[in-house]
Order: sequence, then structure tokens, then C-alpha cells
Amino acid sequence: MDLTYKQEVGVGALVLAGLVLFVVGLFWFSGRSIGHKGVSVDVVFDNALGLKAGDPVLTSGVKVGRVAKVNLGESVGRVVVTLELSGDLRIRPRSGATASISSLDFFGNKVIDYWPGAATDTLLPANMNIRGINPEELMAKLSGVATRASTLLGNATGLVNDQLATDIHNTLIATQRGMAALTDATKGPLVNQSTQTLVSLQRVMSRLDTLLGNANVKATGLRVDTLTANLQRLTGQLAQSTETLNQLMTKINRGEGTLGKLATDSTMYHDLHETLTALSKLLDDLRERPGRYVTVKIF
Repeated sequence: MDLTYKQEVGVGALVLAGLVLFVVGLFWFSGRSIGHKGVSVDVVFDNALGLKAGDPVLTSGVKVGRVAKVNLGESVGRVVVTLELSGDLRIRPRSGATASISSLDFFGNKVIDYWPGAATDTLLPANMNIRGINPEELMAKLSGVATRASTLLGNATGLVNDQLATDIHNTLIATQRGMAALTDATKGPLVNQSTQTLVSLQRVMSRLDTLLGNANVKATGLRVDTLTANLQRLTGQLAQSTETLNQLMTKINRGEGTLGKLATDSTMYHDLHETLTALSKLLDDLRERPGRYVTVKIF
């Protein structure tokens, strides 16, 4: 008898434990909480768009609560949605708080995009509701932004006339050509020649360093001094020769000496001209009357 009673108590305890686990699991999978310690706030929408209790509430893509209730308000076109938010102070609703309904997936599940407001805003009083933003209002705002952007682009297009656009295009082309020319200049023959010159100069400096670093620097200095003295004498002789040549050219310009008379006297030119003229006449006469000068006798 006692054993049977213990078995019945054990079976009852197991049934109660299973029931408790079932209820806890049901609340868990439905998104409900048994004891809520956070903040509840009401959001008023014009249309719930299929939102239901248990749908998540997201802030910056992070789940911060759930939808507790969705009730029709005093009139059609007014839906009161109660949100249960966590106790995090950062998501406490403030005067600038907003909420909107978005689609969670392709199966029709919904989600609340909740924004608690700026940190500088005052906390929302307990009797105040958050005005929800319906997708229609959001699309209207986006449409207005698009319209203003289109108007701005139209004004910008009007400011940029055809001539200005052509000038800008030509300027860009000229800039591109200038950059190409600069790029080619860094690879041109002038740069290569300069590089070769610098390499040659480096070789000469290396040889000069080798020469100066030679142990017989004194003998090298004497040879350099001798070479310098010879160059000075050669320069003096060239100066004397240049002076003599200048004097000779001065005499020729003055008509002194044989070369001077040939350069300045025109008598020789006239004599040669008359001689050539007489010779030309003689050749013409010989061509016309050869018998006067050449006699041929046949025996």
C-alpha cells in the first residue's frame, strides 16, 4: 500500500514538472516572458500591417524586447501596440523615440524597428505614447528626399551649361596630356643622357680620389705643375700668333703689301676682264673663219 502511494506521488510530480516545462517552453518559443522586469511603452500606429504579439523589437539590429499586445484603439485607423523592453537604461524611451514596422523575412513575419531617441533628450513620461511611423509615411519621406535630390540635380545641370561642360572636358584632356608628357619626360633621352653624364662624372671623381690617395702625391703634383707651365707658354705663343695675324689683316685692309694691293686695287680685275673679252672674240673669229688662221695644203 505504501509503495503504491509513493509511486502515485512520483508520477504526479513528474506530470507537474512536465507541465511546468511545457509552459516555460511555450512562453520561450512564443517570445513571452513570465516575469517582465523591463519597461512597457505604447506605440500608436495607423496600421499594424499584420504585427502580432511576440514579434521582436530591434534596436540597431539587436533584439531589445518583444511585442506584448496589439489592440485596436478607440477608432479605426488607430492601433495601440504595447512593447516590452529590457531594463537596459540605454534603450529607455525618450522624447525623440520612434518606432516603425518592417518585414523580418519573406514569410510575412514582422519586426519593430525601435529608436529610443538621443541621449540628450528627456525621458518619455509614463502616460505618453510613441508615435509610430508607418511604411507609407516613411516612403513619403523618402519620396520627398528623392524629389529634392532630383530638383537639386536639375539645378546643377542647369548651372553647368554646354560651354562650361566643354571647357571642363577640354581642361581634363589637357591635364591628362600634361601628365602623360611629364611621365614620358622622365623616360626621355635627356634624362638618359643626364644619367650617363652623372655616371661618367662619378667615374672621374673616383679616379681623382684614387690619384689623390696615391702615395706618390708629391711627384704627381710636380707633373701637374709642369703641365700647367707648358699650357701657360702655349697660351702665350698663341696670343703672339694671334696678334701677328691681326697686324697682317690690318695691313691687307689698308692696301699695304702685295696681298693688300690685290685685295684693294681693281686694276688687275679690269686687265683680266679685258683679256678674257679679247680671248672670247678671238675664239669666235676662229670658229667663224678658221681659214684665216689655219692653212691646209695637199701635195
